[in-house]
Order: sequence, then C-alpha cells, then structure tokens
Amino acid sequence: MKTVIHTITPIITQGIRQLDDIRELERPDLEVRHSILDKGPASIESEFDEALSVPDTIKKAIEAEQDGAHAIVIDCMGDPGLDACREVVSIPVLGPCQTSMYAAGMLAHSFGFITVLGRLRPLIDNMVSKYGIDAKYVSFQAINIPVLEISHDPAKLNEALTEKAILSVQQDGADAIILGCTGFLGCAVAMRRGLLDAGLDVPVIDPIPLAVHVAEALVKTGLSHSRRTWPLPDIKGLAGYDMPGFPGTMKQREVA
Repeated sequence: MKTVIHTITPIITQGIRQLDDIRELERPDLEVRHSILDKGPASIESEFDEALSVPDTIKKAIEAEQDGAHAIVIDCMGDPGLDACREVVSIPVLGPCQTSMYAAGMLAHSFGFITVLGRLRPLIDNMVSKYGIDAKYVSFQAINIPVLEISHDPAKLNEALTEKAILSVQQDGADAIILGCTGFLGCAVAMRRGLLDAGLDVPVIDPIPLAVHVAEALVKTGLSHSRRTWPLPDIKGLAGYDMPGFPGTMKQREVA
C-alpha cells in the first residue's frame, strides 16, 4: 500500500514551498502531497503570526484526512496548530520542531537551534520547555535573515548557517544542530560539510525530511496520537470559521 504524507505550509506566500521541493522524498510506496493556506500570515516570525495561521491550518488538516492522507506534517518550526490538529483528525500529525528536538535528544546529549531571527528566541524557549527537553537545549543562534529573504542568496545563507553552527558547537557545547526554519530545507548538506572541515563531527537535522519519514514510520507501524491526550473537541456552535465536516464529522465519529 502506498503511504500518503500531506505537508501543510501554514502561510499564504505562494512559491515559498512547492511540491517539487519535497518530491525527492517520494518513492513508489510513498507519496508526498502539499497545501498552502488561503488565509493567514505571509510568514511566521512571531507568536502573533503563528496565531493567525492556526485556523486555516486546522482546516487544511481536516481536508487532508478527508482526501485520503495517512499522516500530516506541518511545514513550520513553530509547529502551529499541532495540538489542535491532533484533536480534530485521527491520522498522525507531526510538528517538525517537536520531531527534530526529540531526534536530537536521541542522537546527542545536547543540541543547538539555528533559526532566522533573534526575536524568535522566547517562542523557541517556550517550545523546548513544553516538549520537556530543556536539559539538552544548550544553544540558540539566529542568522538575522527574514523568512521571505532566505532564498535570495543560497551561498550567503549556507555560509551564515555554517558559521552559526560552528559557534553553537565550539562556544555553546552543542553536540547536534537543528535547522530552525523549514525554509532551510536542503542546507544541512553544506552545513555538515562545513562542520567536518572545521573538525566537528556532529549531526545536522533537516526537519522536513525527518518529519516526513517519521510520519511514514508511524503509519507503517499503525500508530497515531492518543485520544486521552488529544480528545475530540466538544460539539458546540461555531461562527466565522469554515471547517469542512466540523462539527458533523466529529458527531459521526462520536456516535461510531
């Protein structure tokens, strides 16, 4: 059976993520689908942006399950709407930040997080605490290039990321590096090479490929999130939001 993983890019900016960007992850038995928001922010660089992205992210998750996806990956390191999406769908939903942090915890005793802007540090600090991995989080670095500009100069981007990765290892004691923006997709190869050239043999985690393959593994082993942790929302009135099958879908599931 072919496994279908649906990625949701939780912003409205066309072209910032295209299906071709992740098509190389596909195999004859693995299909990767993609959607982008109709309503929400142009990019996510704050708690405010993240909050605006959540309603349509939930809608896209419901649609993905209805269209036959076996698992969902939210294409943003803020993991926007992760808990809410788990409440309203039955298939696995992965956030690349949570997935990457837990993988880093398996691969090393400590990890560093490298992202776009320094202003994101409180958001990331809060997520680390929420995910219960504070003891392994030793470094936060930012390249100070906004999300909508990271594709303008790939060479400059890779140089900046590698420089921060070396600092994270040598100065802060990180034994693994997490790319802190899914827009850095593909940069791990150059960073790994630069770290090795500096004599630093540490893993560099590219969150989207990791999350897609972990999602596939969950599907193949028949695992999904616990309904005791993420129970279905109560049935109640809802105004101002277009949620396909909501609450009808959940009423049907509840009766079943």
